[in-house]
Amino acid sequence: MTSGNAAKRGYGPLPEHLHAFQEALLLQCFSGEALDVSRLAHRDNAGLVITAKRGNLRPGEALSQVYRVGRHLQRTGFEQPMLLDAARYSGANRVNAQAPFDGTWISRQRELGLPVLTDSGYIGEGDEAGLRSILSRAAELKDAIALLPLHLSWLRSATARETLVSRVEEAGVPVAVVLEYASDPLSLKNVVPSLLRLLTCSVPVMLLRCDVSALGALCTGALAAAVGTSTSLRHLYPITDGGGGGAQEAQIAAIVRECLSYISVDKIALAAQADPDDMLWQCACESCRTRPLSMLAIHPWPDQARLAFCHSLETLLDLRDHLLPPGSTAASRIESWRALCQNAQFRHLDVESTTDKWDPPAFLGRWLDALEPATLQERVR
Repeated sequence: MTSGNAAKRGYGPLPEHLHAFQEALLLQCFSGEALDVSRLAHRDNAGLVITAKRGNLRPGEALSQVYRVGRHLQRTGFEQPMLLDAARYSGANRVNAQAPFDGTWISRQRELGLPVLTDSGYIGEGDEAGLRSILSRAAELKDAIALLPLHLSWLRSATARETLVSRVEEAGVPVAVVLEYASDPLSLKNVVPSLLRLLTCSVPVMLLRCDVSALGALCTGALAAAVGTSTSLRHLYPITDGGGGGAQEAQIAAIVRECLSYISVDKIALAAQADPDDMLWQCACESCRTRPLSMLAIHPWPDQARLAFCHSLETLLDLRDHLLPPGSTAASRIESWRALCQNAQFRHLDVESTTDKWDPPAFLGRWLDALEPATLQERVR
């Protein structure tokens, strides 16, 4: 059995262990929050990516935590698709692309009956040897998804992009892509068109550690896409001169559905105060229960963080179902996503007329440029 996207893209029937991931919106979280997040993911077309958070832990301890949480979820009835991410590509002590895979980590994923997500190292700018190494070793495993944590240069030039696509297609193994950038990588020029090129190649492609653009990836051909539960899981932070490879958490933010954006709850409250009758601030998700979004700002921490977190994930899952209804065509999904991005730009401008600093995020314009109506026929071939 193949999905509509699989048939459109030309790869053959999916392996049995990937069927459950078809067009799923996955929630990517650290192991310590997976039990709470799993309650939100317990619905059709949803799933989890449980990610190692190393901190002060030894590498083996961080991976053991991920494994134990995954095993516990399975034993307590969680049946949605699930991936385990070793995250060896992140942080100041990230490993390089040619680092050997951990045989124990691979065995533990197989023990749980999960697809093997390789514990890949980081693929730096121009590191074609590292890219080939990950892909060839993943292909040898037979049941693996090759995790490709990429320097953003791989999607910013036509030459690098075509090299990436060629090597992926030559290996013939499903891949999961993580993009490195200090903020939203899809806000930059050329990245969205390059992503579309990759998503329409001849192998299944997942996009991990993403934000709202995970929905766009699903509409344009991704096998599955994962949205991070926190800023640090919505892209891969580069290592700076001072080390790091991470960032301090931003202010508590929540999705404003029609704006397709995470906005700080304080900023939402100020905008709603300027125009309280705007339906933009109403939400019927299970967490909000028809309360205005501006109410999030009055809750003390940690209730504020929990409510904003639950509202945002539920809203994203609802948007996924709106954009990809059963029986919809590839062209209709692309047009639905384009229309949603266009409406979001207008809504940002509407709010900006009554409050300050409510500019449309750059990623909306990048998607719209890449999905101009004149190019739709080309995109869905």
